[in-house]
Amino acid sequence: MKKSILFATGIALTGVLGGCGVRGDLRRPPPIFSEPPSEEAQIPVDAPVEFALRPEQADDGAYYNPLGGEIPKPDPAADVGEDGLGDIPSG
Repeated sequence: MKKSILFATGIALTGVLGGCGVRGDLRRPPPIFSEPPSEEAQIPVDAPVEFALRPEQADDGAYYNPLGGEIPKPDPAADVGEDGLGDIPSG
């Protein structure tokens, strides 16, 4: 009985202490070792960002994975060959 009361009290204190000091809009504290940023630096900027795209590649060129190995291209004219997948001999 004593353990269950202590457990319930611990859970309640954890919830209460977990919320200490959290109120309103959360803001980042000023830096410790440098000057705080100016008001102008804190205003969000709506500017377009340029994305780095993959370089164009010819259709007959090879594809490589990040380790440098070549990735084979699929052959759209080849049959998949699903006929022999139904019966698997027991071994």
